[in-house]
Amino acid sequence: MPFSIGLEIEGIALARASSSTALPSRLEDQLSLVANALREAGIPSRVYIPSSTRGSGPDYDVWNITTDATISELTSGSESDASVFQTRYGFELISPIFNVVGDEWKNTLERALESIGDVIKWKANRSTGLHVHLGHLKDAPGFTLEQVKRVAMLYCRFENAIDEFHPMHRQLDNDNILSNRHNDLLNASSLSEVYSIIQAAPDTANLCSIMNHTGGTERYDGYSDSRFFKVNFTSLQKHGTIEFRQHQGTTMPAAIIKWVRFIIIFVEFALTAPLDVITAPGETFEDMARLIRQ
Repeated sequence: MPFSIGLEIEGIALARASSSTALPSRLEDQLSLVANALREAGIPSRVYIPSSTRGSGPDYDVWNITTDATISELTSGSESDASVFQTRYGFELISPIFNVVGDEWKNTLERALESIGDVIKWKANRSTGLHVHLGHLKDAPGFTLEQVKRVAMLYCRFENAIDEFHPMHRQLDNDNILSNRHNDLLNASSLSEVYSIIQAAPDTANLCSIMNHTGGTERYDGYSDSRFFKVNFTSLQKHGTIEFRQHQGTTMPAAIIKWVRFIIIFVEFALTAPLDVITAPGETFEDMARLIRQ
């Protein structure tokens, strides 16, 4: 299937890779240090600061280097003393839109992360995440309502199983990645009832309000707090993509590629399997592994 992906990779800059010179303290200089590393490797990039771009969004033809308010430079007391002497800063890489066919996107990802590592020492921590937007190429039709329903039902069936891929802090008690299956609207319903609720959705906006339900939210347009779920269906309203947000932060290309591969296989199965197979009994990791061959 002609899928596209977009990656959001969050990290923490710790120090320069081969110099004792302090990291810059000015935001634009911090982000430029990363953007310049990519450019020097022949990878087009730009600094993207939302407050200074007059409402324009990222340029999805290049890598965008930006900030994210959810990133915390310190996540453990053991780091605090050492960090007094460092100018750590968080940043986010927003990739171009990639065609998942072939290896070009993988090679570009590997080169991009390697080039950053040549300039700065950086890492992920408990506050960082990896977000994967899955969509379609420009000339291909987007997800239909029925296709999104299939993805939603399969995800509700196997959310607990997918949790097993991730550390505990990316499963429970994290306000940035809430449960879809156990949100306030669906939690009290049996799985068969959840399927019926999803099937009854008359349009994508209504389906987003089911899968990303948050009390008091009136708009499910991809901009509000309703996006902070393990799977962000409201991204369909904004970007035409389904955003998978659960993976922990990582600077390792192999881990990113492995997770993207699972997402693609999972969604392909949801779109092509008979409906009675998608909604059949069996919610364990073993049940999922038997159905979805990786």
